[in-house]
Amino acid sequence: MTHQLMDLPVVGELKLLDDIAEGYKAYQVLAHAVDLGLFEWLEGNPDSTREDIGAAMNINGMFMRSYLQALVDMGLLCHGDERYRNSAAASAMLVRSSPMRQTEWFRSIAAPRSSWARLGDTLKRDRPASGTSRSGPDRDFLQALAQRSLRGELQAVTRAVRGWEGFDGSRRLLDLGGGHGLYAIALCQAQPQLTATVFDQPHVTNFTQEYIEAYQLADRVDVANGDVSVDDFGSGYDIVLISHLLYKFRKDLPAIFRRVWQALNPGGLLVSNHWFCAPGCGMPAGGLVELDKSLRSFGHPLCYPEAFNAALDACGFVLKNELAVPGMSGETTLHLAAKR
Repeated sequence: MTHQLMDLPVVGELKLLDDIAEGYKAYQVLAHAVDLGLFEWLEGNPDSTREDIGAAMNINGMFMRSYLQALVDMGLLCHGDERYRNSAAASAMLVRSSPMRQTEWFRSIAAPRSSWARLGDTLKRDRPASGTSRSGPDRDFLQALAQRSLRGELQAVTRAVRGWEGFDGSRRLLDLGGGHGLYAIALCQAQPQLTATVFDQPHVTNFTQEYIEAYQLADRVDVANGDVSVDDFGSGYDIVLISHLLYKFRKDLPAIFRRVWQALNPGGLLVSNHWFCAPGCGMPAGGLVELDKSLRSFGHPLCYPEAFNAALDACGFVLKNELAVPGMSGETTLHLAAKR
């Protein structure tokens, strides 16, 4: 059937696609500006003209006005008297010297090895071809995780641990699968007598060491190399912290808990921070958030808090507190359980 083009009704729902496309365009503009070093340059050269920026960044002048206006519209640049400077948000999130920098997290979304960038392959039922998997996360991925944790989740978890009645008397902490080590660093900052070990695989702990040195805690935070599932991680700890690690060990939780129990001193604290499946495996946070959570938790969060608590009890732990922690991909559940 041939349609009469001039009589085709304009579909009102087209705006649904327009809004999605606009989001992609905005991502591309910001990603380019980050890669270009625009915000770094403006931090050192505030109140620059459009011509100054174009010359420094080597951008074609015919695009400069609309390019910079797009960043103004996003709230990332301020414009007045024909001059531009970083907004407070850009200085906080997109400049290297800021402790809340988010640039590596932002770029990681579209990185070639990102689950989002290769979503088609990620969602297939077929197993990946032999030899395509990586030996482990690379530096950019780990840095993105570190930046993501600083969006409130790390702060909430470490404050809860600091509120435990045994915290002031604690002397040794183990961060299992701690990656960037920021949880251990934050707790050592809060308790001057505390020392910590971040236990992870060698290709990870090289990166961990950079954070330890950046926060000037090399005398109190060290690293140990190994595989959590098979290697000995020592004993004599007052606190063992595990955050977003247990998803790939969901079938072996009792074995992990027993090993943690052995590693803890009497009365010591296990701190677990993980996503759990909602009742009925619903999607309270929305489809995109739940998909992001699934991609990051090896296909599925833990099920369910009641079974998790029962496993803790069976392995000799007493639940001290259970609370919801706000996170970027929906609430996590924080368990504080003491060795019986």
